[in-house]
Amino acid sequence: MRILHVVSSLSRSSGGPSRSVQGLVAAECKAGIDAWVWPLKGGKPWIDGVRDVRRRLDDAEELRKTILGFDIVHIHGLWDLRLHKVAVACRRMGIKYIIAPRGMLEPWSLKQKWLKKRIARFLYQDEDLHGAAALHATAESEAEQFRKLGFRNPVIVSPNGVNVPGKSLVASRQLLVGNEKRRCLFVSRMHPKKGVMELVEAWGRLVVSGQWLVRSGWECELVYTVSGELEKEYEEKVKKRIIELGMSYQDTDGTIHPSPSPSSSPSPSPSPSPNFIFTGALNDDEKWKAYGRADLFVLPTYSENFGIVVAEALWAGVPVITTKGAPWQELENRKCGWWIDAGVNPLTAALKESISLSDHERCEMGEQGRKLVAEKYTWNAVVKEMVKGYEGIVSSR
Repeated sequence: MRILHVVSSLSRSSGGPSRSVQGLVAAECKAGIDAWVWPLKGGKPWIDGVRDVRRRLDDAEELRKTILGFDIVHIHGLWDLRLHKVAVACRRMGIKYIIAPRGMLEPWSLKQKWLKKRIARFLYQDEDLHGAAALHATAESEAEQFRKLGFRNPVIVSPNGVNVPGKSLVASRQLLVGNEKRRCLFVSRMHPKKGVMELVEAWGRLVVSGQWLVRSGWECELVYTVSGELEKEYEEKVKKRIIELGMSYQDTDGTIHPSPSPSSSPSPSPSPSPNFIFTGALNDDEKWKAYGRADLFVLPTYSENFGIVVAEALWAGVPVITTKGAPWQELENRKCGWWIDAGVNPLTAALKESISLSDHERCEMGEQGRKLVAEKYTWNAVVKEMVKGYEGIVSSR
Protein backbone atom coordinates (compact mmCIF):
# COMPACT_ATOMS: atom_id res chain seq x y z
CA MET A 1 0.00 0.00 0.00
CA ARG A 2 1.36 3.43 -1.00
CA ILE A 3 0.32 6.52 0.98
CA LEU A 4 1.24 10.14 0.21
CA HIS A 5 0.87 12.58 3.09
CA VAL A 6 0.45 16.20 2.02
CA VAL A 7 1.08 19.01 4.51
CA SER A 8 1.53 22.75 4.05
CA SER A 9 4.95 22.86 5.67
CA LEU A 10 7.46 20.87 7.70
CA SER A 11 8.89 23.98 9.29
CA ARG A 12 9.54 23.57 13.02
CA SER A 13 7.68 26.84 13.67
CA SER A 14 4.52 25.75 11.86
CA GLY A 15 3.05 23.93 14.87
CA GLY A 16 2.00 20.41 15.76
CA PRO A 17 1.04 19.03 12.31
CA SER A 18 4.58 19.28 10.97
CA ARG A 19 5.73 17.05 13.82
CA SER A 20 2.78 14.65 14.09
CA VAL A 21 2.62 14.05 10.33
CA GLN A 22 6.27 13.02 10.35
CA GLY A 23 5.66 10.75 13.32
CA LEU A 24 2.79 9.09 11.46
CA VAL A 25 4.82 8.64 8.27
CA ALA A 26 7.75 7.10 10.15
CA ALA A 27 5.42 4.73 12.02
CA GLU A 28 3.67 3.68 8.82
CA CYS A 29 6.97 2.93 7.13
CA LYS A 30 7.99 0.85 10.13
CA ALA A 31 4.68 -1.03 9.83
CA GLY A 32 5.41 -1.92 6.21
CA ILE A 33 3.47 0.87 4.49
CA ASP A 34 5.17 2.68 1.59
CA ALA A 35 4.55 6.17 3.05
CA TRP A 36 5.89 9.53 1.89
CA VAL A 37 5.36 13.17 2.84
CA TRP A 38 5.03 16.13 0.47
CA PRO A 39 5.59 19.54 2.18
CA LEU A 40 4.06 22.05 -0.23
CA LYS A 41 5.78 25.14 1.21
CA GLY A 42 9.05 23.40 1.94
CA GLY A 43 10.92 22.32 5.00
CA LYS A 44 12.85 19.07 5.34
CA PRO A 45 11.98 16.10 7.60
CA TRP A 46 13.85 16.04 10.90
CA ILE A 47 12.43 12.78 12.27
CA ASP A 48 14.27 9.57 11.39
CA GLY A 49 12.63 7.27 8.88
CA VAL A 50 10.64 9.97 7.03
CA ARG A 51 10.94 10.14 3.24
CA ASP A 52 9.83 13.28 1.42
CA VAL A 53 8.74 14.16 -2.12
CA ARG A 54 10.28 17.19 -3.84
CA ARG A 55 7.97 18.29 -6.64
CA ARG A 56 6.59 21.61 -7.89
CA LEU A 57 2.91 22.20 -7.21
CA ASP A 58 2.42 25.00 -9.76
CA ASP A 59 3.03 22.68 -12.71
CA ALA A 60 -0.01 20.53 -13.59
CA GLU A 61 2.07 17.73 -15.02
CA GLU A 62 4.37 17.69 -11.98
CA LEU A 63 1.32 17.51 -9.71
CA ARG A 64 -0.17 14.66 -11.72
CA LYS A 65 3.11 12.70 -11.64
CA THR A 66 3.45 13.24 -7.89
CA ILE A 67 0.12 11.73 -6.86
CA LEU A 68 -0.05 9.09 -9.62
CA GLY A 69 0.60 5.61 -8.31
CA PHE A 70 -0.42 6.25 -4.70
CA ASP A 71 -3.37 4.31 -3.30
CA ILE A 72 -4.39 7.14 -0.96
CA VAL A 73 -3.43 10.79 -0.61
CA HIS A 74 -3.69 11.89 3.04
CA ILE A 75 -4.15 15.69 3.20
CA HIS A 76 -3.43 17.41 6.52
CA GLY A 77 -5.09 20.79 7.12
CA LEU A 78 -7.66 23.16 5.61
CA TRP A 79 -8.01 26.62 4.06
CA ASP A 80 -4.69 26.46 2.20
CA LEU A 81 -5.32 26.77 -1.54
CA ARG A 82 -2.30 24.55 -2.19
CA LEU A 83 -4.04 21.71 -0.34
CA HIS A 84 -7.23 22.44 -2.28
CA LYS A 85 -5.30 22.09 -5.52
CA VAL A 86 -4.15 18.60 -4.50
CA ALA A 87 -7.72 17.57 -3.58
CA VAL A 88 -9.01 18.76 -6.97
CA ALA A 89 -6.30 16.78 -8.78
CA CYS A 90 -7.19 13.65 -6.81
CA ARG A 91 -10.84 13.92 -7.78
CA ARG A 92 -10.00 14.44 -11.43
CA MET A 93 -7.67 11.46 -11.49
CA GLY A 94 -9.92 9.18 -9.45
CA ILE A 95 -7.44 8.88 -6.57
CA LYS A 96 -8.94 8.44 -3.12
CA TYR A 97 -7.98 11.04 -0.56
CA ILE A 98 -8.41 11.60 3.16
CA ILE A 99 -8.59 14.99 4.85
CA ALA A 100 -7.38 15.51 8.42
CA PRO A 101 -8.73 18.95 9.46
CA ARG A 102 -6.30 19.06 12.39
CA GLY A 103 -8.72 20.95 14.64
CA MET A 104 -9.53 23.59 12.02
CA LEU A 105 -13.25 22.70 12.12
CA GLU A 106 -13.53 23.08 15.88
CA PRO A 107 -15.97 25.82 17.06
CA TRP A 108 -13.25 28.10 18.45
CA SER A 109 -11.21 27.88 15.25
CA LEU A 110 -14.20 28.54 12.99
CA LYS A 111 -14.93 31.77 14.90
CA GLN A 112 -11.49 33.15 14.06
CA LYS A 113 -11.64 35.10 10.77
CA TRP A 114 -15.10 33.60 10.46
CA LEU A 115 -16.17 35.56 7.36
CA LYS A 116 -13.15 34.45 5.32
CA LYS A 117 -13.72 30.86 6.40
CA ARG A 118 -17.39 30.95 5.45
CA ILE A 119 -16.48 32.22 2.02
CA ALA A 120 -13.77 29.56 1.69
CA ARG A 121 -16.23 26.83 2.69
CA PHE A 122 -18.72 28.03 0.10
CA LEU A 123 -16.15 28.36 -2.69
CA TYR A 124 -14.08 25.19 -2.28
CA GLN A 125 -13.46 23.80 1.20
CA ASP A 126 -16.78 22.00 1.76
CA GLU A 127 -16.56 20.43 -1.70
CA ASP A 128 -13.11 19.08 -0.86
CA LEU A 129 -14.37 17.70 2.46
CA HIS A 130 -17.49 16.08 0.99
CA GLY A 131 -15.38 14.52 -1.76
CA ALA A 132 -12.94 12.84 0.64
CA ALA A 133 -13.06 9.05 0.94
CA ALA A 134 -12.79 9.59 4.70
CA LEU A 135 -12.06 12.27 7.28
CA HIS A 136 -9.36 11.74 9.87
CA ALA A 137 -10.17 12.80 13.45
CA THR A 138 -7.68 12.63 16.28
CA ALA A 139 -10.42 12.27 18.92
CA GLU A 140 -14.09 11.23 19.14
CA SER A 141 -15.03 14.82 19.96
CA GLU A 142 -13.56 15.98 16.65
CA ALA A 143 -15.51 13.26 14.80
CA GLU A 144 -18.71 14.50 16.48
CA GLN A 145 -17.96 18.00 15.26
CA PHE A 146 -17.75 16.70 11.66
CA ARG A 147 -21.27 15.32 12.05
CA LYS A 148 -22.60 18.56 13.53
CA LEU A 149 -21.31 20.41 10.46
CA GLY A 150 -23.13 18.02 8.15
CA PHE A 151 -20.29 15.84 6.87
CA ARG A 152 -21.32 12.20 6.45
CA ASN A 153 -18.02 10.76 5.23
CA PRO A 154 -16.56 7.70 6.96
CA VAL A 155 -14.35 8.87 9.83
CA ILE A 156 -11.06 7.33 10.92
CA VAL A 157 -10.48 8.15 14.60
CA SER A 158 -6.77 7.86 15.22
CA PRO A 159 -4.95 10.08 17.74
CA ASN A 160 -1.50 11.55 17.38
CA GLY A 161 1.36 9.60 18.86
CA VAL A 162 4.36 10.52 20.98
CA ASN A 163 7.91 10.28 19.66
CA VAL A 164 9.23 8.88 22.92
CA PRO A 165 12.77 9.73 24.05
CA GLY A 166 15.29 7.48 25.73
CA LYS A 167 15.07 6.08 29.25
CA SER A 168 17.34 8.79 30.66
CA LEU A 169 14.28 10.98 31.10
CA VAL A 170 12.81 8.56 33.65
CA ALA A 171 15.90 8.79 35.81
CA SER A 172 15.91 12.59 35.71
CA ARG A 173 12.29 12.64 36.96
CA GLN A 174 13.24 10.70 40.07
CA LEU A 175 15.99 13.18 40.96
CA LEU A 176 13.48 16.02 41.18
CA VAL A 177 11.69 14.72 44.26
CA GLY A 178 12.72 16.71 47.30
CA ASN A 179 14.30 19.61 45.43
CA GLU A 180 13.52 23.06 46.77
CA LYS A 181 12.49 24.44 43.40
CA ARG A 182 9.16 23.39 41.90
CA ARG A 183 8.36 24.13 38.29
CA CYS A 184 5.15 24.44 36.33
CA LEU A 185 5.70 24.03 32.58
CA PHE A 186 3.86 25.35 29.51
CA VAL A 187 4.86 24.12 26.02
CA SER A 188 3.03 25.38 22.93
CA ARG A 189 2.68 28.35 20.59
CA MET A 190 2.61 31.86 22.01
CA HIS A 191 -0.96 32.44 20.85
CA PRO A 192 -4.21 33.71 22.46
CA LYS A 193 -5.82 30.35 21.70
CA LYS A 194 -3.36 28.62 24.04
CA GLY A 195 -4.44 30.60 27.10
CA VAL A 196 -1.04 31.97 28.11
CA MET A 197 -2.57 35.21 29.42
CA GLU A 198 -5.04 33.20 31.49
CA LEU A 199 -2.12 31.29 32.99
CA VAL A 200 -0.44 34.59 33.93
CA GLU A 201 -3.65 35.89 35.51
CA ALA A 202 -4.19 32.69 37.51
CA TRP A 203 -0.56 32.59 38.65
CA GLY A 204 -0.83 36.22 39.70
CA ARG A 205 -3.85 35.43 41.86
CA LEU A 206 -1.93 32.73 43.68
CA VAL A 207 1.04 35.03 44.28
CA VAL A 208 -1.19 37.84 45.56
CA SER A 209 -3.51 35.66 47.65
CA GLY A 210 -0.73 34.01 49.60
CA GLN A 211 3.04 34.12 49.69
CA TRP A 212 3.11 30.34 50.16
CA LEU A 213 3.51 30.03 46.37
CA VAL A 214 6.64 32.19 46.44
CA ARG A 215 8.04 30.68 49.64
CA SER A 216 7.67 27.16 48.28
CA GLY A 217 9.81 28.14 45.30
CA TRP A 218 7.33 27.57 42.48
CA GLU A 219 8.08 29.13 39.12
CA CYS A 220 6.53 28.78 35.67
CA GLU A 221 8.59 27.96 32.57
CA LEU A 222 7.17 28.99 29.19
CA VAL A 223 8.55 27.01 26.23
CA TYR A 224 6.94 28.35 23.10
CA THR A 225 7.26 29.15 19.43
CA VAL A 226 6.47 32.49 17.82
CA SER A 227 5.36 32.64 14.20
CA GLY A 228 4.31 35.97 12.73
CA GLU A 229 3.61 39.45 14.05
CA LEU A 230 0.41 38.49 15.88
CA GLU A 231 2.27 36.08 18.14
CA LYS A 232 5.12 38.53 18.71
CA GLU A 233 2.61 41.16 19.80
CA TYR A 234 0.92 38.66 22.10
CA GLU A 235 4.26 37.75 23.67
CA GLU A 236 4.87 41.41 24.53
CA LYS A 237 1.36 41.72 26.02
CA VAL A 238 2.00 38.68 28.20
CA LYS A 239 5.28 40.10 29.50
CA LYS A 240 3.68 43.47 30.17
CA ARG A 241 0.85 41.85 32.11
CA ILE A 242 3.30 39.91 34.30
CA ILE A 243 4.88 43.18 35.40
CA GLU A 244 1.46 44.84 35.87
CA LEU A 245 0.48 42.04 38.26
CA GLY A 246 3.55 42.63 40.38
CA MET A 247 5.46 39.58 39.23
CA SER A 248 8.77 39.12 37.44
CA TYR A 249 10.08 37.14 34.47
CA GLN A 250 13.37 36.00 33.02
CA ASP A 251 13.57 36.74 29.30
CA THR A 252 15.00 34.46 26.63
CA ASP A 253 18.37 36.23 26.87
CA GLY A 254 18.60 35.60 30.62
CA THR A 255 17.69 39.15 31.65
CA ILE A 256 15.42 39.29 34.69
CA HIS A 257 12.70 41.91 34.60
CA PRO A 258 11.82 42.48 38.27
CA SER A 259 8.51 43.16 39.91
CA PRO A 260 7.56 46.77 40.61
CA SER A 261 8.48 48.21 43.99
CA PRO A 262 6.37 46.95 46.91
CA SER A 263 4.57 50.32 47.19
CA SER A 264 3.17 50.09 43.63
CA SER A 265 2.74 46.32 43.47
CA PRO A 266 -0.45 44.45 44.40
CA SER A 267 1.85 41.80 45.86
CA PRO A 268 3.15 42.34 49.42
CA SER A 269 6.74 42.00 48.19
CA PRO A 270 8.57 41.21 44.99
CA SER A 271 9.47 37.60 44.35
CA PRO A 272 13.07 36.67 45.25
CA SER A 273 13.33 34.78 41.93
CA PRO A 274 11.47 35.21 38.63
CA ASN A 275 7.89 33.93 38.61
CA PHE A 276 8.10 33.15 34.90
CA ILE A 277 10.97 31.91 32.74
CA PHE A 278 10.68 32.60 29.00
CA THR A 279 12.82 30.13 27.07
CA GLY A 280 11.38 30.54 23.58
CA ALA A 281 11.56 27.57 21.20
CA LEU A 282 13.73 24.59 22.16
CA ASN A 283 15.02 21.68 20.10
CA ASP A 284 13.72 18.22 20.93
CA ASP A 285 16.49 17.30 23.36
CA GLU A 286 16.13 20.55 25.28
CA LYS A 287 12.34 20.27 25.26
CA TRP A 288 12.46 16.80 26.83
CA LYS A 289 14.87 18.15 29.45
CA ALA A 290 12.23 20.80 30.21
CA TYR A 291 9.66 18.05 30.72
CA GLY A 292 12.17 16.23 32.87
CA ARG A 293 12.62 19.14 35.30
CA ALA A 294 8.88 19.92 35.51
CA ASP A 295 6.64 19.03 38.46
CA LEU A 296 3.42 20.09 36.75
CA PHE A 297 2.34 20.74 33.17
CA VAL A 298 -0.39 23.19 32.15
CA LEU A 299 -2.04 23.88 28.79
CA PRO A 300 -4.99 26.26 29.37
CA THR A 301 -6.06 26.08 25.72
CA TYR A 302 -9.36 27.12 24.20
CA SER A 303 -9.27 24.57 21.38
CA GLU A 304 -7.20 21.49 20.48
CA ASN A 305 -8.04 18.60 18.24
CA PHE A 306 -5.55 16.52 20.27
CA GLY A 307 -2.79 18.36 22.12
CA ILE A 308 0.42 16.40 21.53
CA VAL A 309 2.22 18.29 24.32
CA VAL A 310 -0.24 16.80 26.82
CA ALA A 311 0.73 13.28 25.74
CA GLU A 312 4.43 14.21 25.86
CA ALA A 313 4.13 15.57 29.40
CA LEU A 314 2.29 12.44 30.53
CA TRP A 315 4.99 10.25 29.01
CA ALA A 316 7.55 12.27 30.96
CA GLY A 317 5.69 11.42 34.18
CA VAL A 318 4.30 14.90 34.76
CA PRO A 319 0.69 15.44 35.92
CA VAL A 320 -1.25 17.70 33.56
CA ILE A 321 -3.80 20.50 33.80
CA THR A 322 -5.66 21.21 30.59
CA THR A 323 -9.09 22.43 29.57
CA LYS A 324 -12.18 20.86 28.05
CA GLY A 325 -11.12 22.56 24.84
CA ALA A 326 -8.76 19.57 24.49
CA PRO A 327 -10.03 15.95 24.29
CA TRP A 328 -8.33 14.75 27.46
CA GLN A 329 -11.10 13.56 29.77
CA GLU A 330 -8.83 10.59 30.46
CA LEU A 331 -6.79 12.83 32.76
CA GLU A 332 -9.55 12.53 35.34
CA ASN A 333 -10.55 8.96 34.51
CA ARG A 334 -6.97 7.75 34.91
CA LYS A 335 -6.15 10.09 37.82
CA CYS A 336 -3.19 11.72 36.10
CA GLY A 337 -4.36 15.33 35.91
CA TRP A 338 -7.15 17.90 35.82
CA TRP A 339 -9.63 18.45 32.96
CA ILE A 340 -11.20 21.83 33.60
CA ASP A 341 -13.36 24.50 32.01
CA ALA A 342 -11.45 27.20 30.16
CA GLY A 343 -10.93 30.45 32.02
CA VAL A 344 -8.99 32.05 34.86
CA ASN A 345 -11.19 30.89 37.76
CA PRO A 346 -11.11 27.13 37.02
CA LEU A 347 -7.40 27.35 36.22
CA THR A 348 -6.64 29.12 39.50
CA ALA A 349 -8.48 26.43 41.45
CA ALA A 350 -6.71 23.59 39.62
CA LEU A 351 -3.29 25.20 40.07
CA LYS A 352 -3.88 25.68 43.78
CA GLU A 353 -4.97 22.06 44.22
CA SER A 354 -2.09 20.62 42.21
CA ILE A 355 0.56 22.78 43.86
CA SER A 356 -0.77 21.83 47.31
CA LEU A 357 -0.10 18.14 46.66
CA SER A 358 3.04 16.49 47.94
CA ASP A 359 5.89 15.51 45.63
CA HIS A 360 4.96 11.87 46.17
CA GLU A 361 1.31 12.45 45.16
CA ARG A 362 2.31 14.29 42.00
CA CYS A 363 4.77 11.53 41.10
CA GLU A 364 2.05 8.91 41.53
CA MET A 365 -0.19 10.86 39.15
CA GLY A 366 2.70 11.14 36.71
CA GLU A 367 3.20 7.37 36.73
CA GLN A 368 -0.48 6.86 35.91
CA GLY A 369 -0.06 9.24 32.97
CA ARG A 370 2.98 7.37 31.69
CA LYS A 371 1.01 4.10 31.73
CA LEU A 372 -1.84 5.73 29.79
CA VAL A 373 0.47 6.93 27.01
CA ALA A 374 2.27 3.59 26.84
CA GLU A 375 -1.08 1.84 26.32
CA LYS A 376 -2.68 4.17 23.78
CA TYR A 377 -0.48 6.96 22.46
CA THR A 378 2.84 5.62 21.27
CA TRP A 379 3.13 5.57 17.48
CA ASN A 380 3.26 1.76 17.50
CA ALA A 381 -0.22 1.72 19.07
CA VAL A 382 -1.65 4.60 17.04
CA VAL A 383 -0.60 3.39 13.57
CA LYS A 384 -2.66 0.19 13.86
CA GLU A 385 -5.96 2.11 13.71
CA MET A 386 -4.72 4.25 10.86
CA VAL A 387 -3.72 1.22 8.79
CA LYS A 388 -7.14 -0.36 9.39
CA GLY A 389 -8.74 2.81 8.09
CA TYR A 390 -6.56 2.78 4.97
CA GLU A 391 -7.39 -0.85 4.27
CA GLY A 392 -11.11 -0.12 4.54
CA ILE A 393 -10.83 2.74 2.04
CA VAL A 394 -8.73 0.80 -0.47
CA SER A 395 -11.11 -2.18 -0.37
CA SER A 396 -14.26 -0.05 -0.72
CA ARG A 397 -15.80 0.96 -4.05
